[in-house]
Amino acid sequence: MKNFRRSLRYVWPYRARLALAMLCAVLIAALWGGGLGALLPGMKVLISDEGLHGWAYGTIAGRRLGVRLASQSLPPGATIPFGQRRQVVKSVMSVVEVRPAGPAEGLLAVNDWLVGLGGGDAQPVLLPADLLAQRIAEQADGREVRLLVYSPMRRVSREVRVLPQPGDLGARVLAAVARFVPRAPTYRERFGTLLWLLGFAIVITALRDVLRFLEEYLAGTAVWRGILDLRCENYNVVLRLPTTFFSEQGVSDSMSRFLQDTAELARGQQTLFGRTIVEPGKAVGALVMALIFSWRLTLLALVAGPPAFLLIRAFSRRMRKASRRALESFSEMLGVLEETLTGIRVVKAYTMEAAERRRFLRVNRRLFRQQRRMVRIDAATAPAVEALGIVSAMAAVALAGYWVFQGAMDRERFLSLMACLAAMFDPVRKLAKVPARFQRAEAAAKRIFDLQDQPQERHLPGAPPLPRHRRSLCFRDVSFRYPQASQPALSDINLEIAAGETVAIVGPNGSGKTTLVSLVPRLLEPTTGAVLIDGRDVRRYSLRSLRRQIALVAQEAVVFNASIAENIAYGKRRARREEIEAAARQAYVDEFVSELPDGYDTVVGERGATLSGGQRQRIAIARAILRDPAILIFDEAMSQVDPDSEAKIHRALAEFRRGRTTLLIAHRFATVLEARRIVVLEAGRIVDVGPHAALLERCRLYRQLYDTQLAGPGASGAS
Repeated sequence: MKNFRRSLRYVWPYRARLALAMLCAVLIAALWGGGLGALLPGMKVLISDEGLHGWAYGTIAGRRLGVRLASQSLPPGATIPFGQRRQVVKSVMSVVEVRPAGPAEGLLAVNDWLVGLGGGDAQPVLLPADLLAQRIAEQADGREVRLLVYSPMRRVSREVRVLPQPGDLGARVLAAVARFVPRAPTYRERFGTLLWLLGFAIVITALRDVLRFLEEYLAGTAVWRGILDLRCENYNVVLRLPTTFFSEQGVSDSMSRFLQDTAELARGQQTLFGRTIVEPGKAVGALVMALIFSWRLTLLALVAGPPAFLLIRAFSRRMRKASRRALESFSEMLGVLEETLTGIRVVKAYTMEAAERRRFLRVNRRLFRQQRRMVRIDAATAPAVEALGIVSAMAAVALAGYWVFQGAMDRERFLSLMACLAAMFDPVRKLAKVPARFQRAEAAAKRIFDLQDQPQERHLPGAPPLPRHRRSLCFRDVSFRYPQASQPALSDINLEIAAGETVAIVGPNGSGKTTLVSLVPRLLEPTTGAVLIDGRDVRRYSLRSLRRQIALVAQEAVVFNASIAENIAYGKRRARREEIEAAARQAYVDEFVSELPDGYDTVVGERGATLSGGQRQRIAIARAILRDPAILIFDEAMSQVDPDSEAKIHRALAEFRRGRTTLLIAHRFATVLEARRIVVLEAGRIVDVGPHAALLERCRLYRQLYDTQLAGPGASGAS
């Protein structure tokens, strides 16, 4: 769970919200326990002869005397001999238990009846159980009470002097409740008391629901704020990852970690700050009340705890493995979906819909199998734990029933205890799925932080800015190998280019052309050797200052879902409108912009979907012109431009390239011919460097490339 714990630092800034949520959870637990505590008074009102007041005062009297008392009704007309005559008594307080070291130890015995209060030399007065209990409960502290005691087994009556101990907090609370609630001696009069208790329960429920809303809202907003921060930080990490990472892992895997994995992590955190706080609090509240009613039976019911813990732990381990595989399968499905939708024209043109359906179905089935396993584990957890809880609870019920039938426990306490045990096991049953939820969140957190912990582009702390390029661009003993590749992409490259020089790089597919030019803006880092600008190793200077003086136009023009003006200005802050339009005219963007309804403010759609390939490429070239770079890199930049537009752009770039170092990767002869020198690559090595005419004479590979690739429209006129 180390990755899940690591994710919690993102919610730490919002700890004030979480503290309030936890306070709400504590209050919910207290109200839950208080509601359960009201069960016994309710039972006394509904089914007990002694009623609420008799039970309350009997409990207080028993605590003060150090005994446990039970109200016992006598048959009509029953009499008890006391003094010189027999007196009629309706009910008595029977001693059920005498606690050691209590005030009544050695004075009272089990099964004794408390029947009245003595008054010195005056005739003793017998009192009904509820009134007698109230007199004892309200006896002033430090004042002795004379109890009239009758032993039914020996039929002996006596007077016992006892010094009651002071009432504790529970006794004072019960006394306050008894004084507040109107007395109802008969069952018919108890309906009002029942309504009072029901109103109390409604108030507690309403207050608990309000607190529950606040708890879930506060915890939920704290969690999602933390997820927002996590996504932003991971986005910053992704922007700093080397391009080799995406060539190995693919874009869809990173997208899945942003979408599915963070959502799974959020659910785990919400569970932690929601159910994991509230439900244990409710269970503790119910446990406390159950212990008050009968600690022996409650401990017996808790026997199921250790086996349930081991069972939940085993399920959680399986859940983590299944969740990790499901997240990986989701990433794979996202990749298939992305490939199909971005290449939908090719899919349709080659009638591959059926094949793509089969491929998607295979991936989707793998995801379903993992999700089915997760559902199976999740579905089995709660019933298994519930079965263990029911077995132990039934054992406690059996023992409690025996005590009720033997007279050791009253039926109202028995029913209240059963309700508390049920209320305690319900949160436990809900919590049974929490560890599995945490394991799913742990699997997601691991994938998220695996992305965050990837080696990033090298930034030298405190690196000075690189001065603007003025003299030379040099590759010195440069070699490069892609991760996990068997052969280097470049080997022992030595090349020096003067400032303002235009150099074309040609070679067969896979010869390393794009890799070579990618080393200049440090999109890739040399495995060995160095790239020097004006004699300075670019790795020792600020990466930002290096890239700000380079413009790259790639073979696949990247256009964002924004306006044409915003796309041209991409890469230059606070570009003026006249600068944007000037660059657009130079790249002949204005030719098609004038036909659009909103002109330069026209939004081009996702990936420039509303534009042709040539139009997207011209926007990319205008973007490079606006950047005013010292170094231009054109990687097949004219590949999607029609011949007429290409001729116009060549004329514009011929003027723009003056004083700028330009690297051209091209297959068209017209583009290559503009270079002062041509570098010929094969298998990552430079096989020759020179002007076009010289290479045609001496370089076999160049002649072959010229014959098969470079010779295009206009070639014959230039040969």
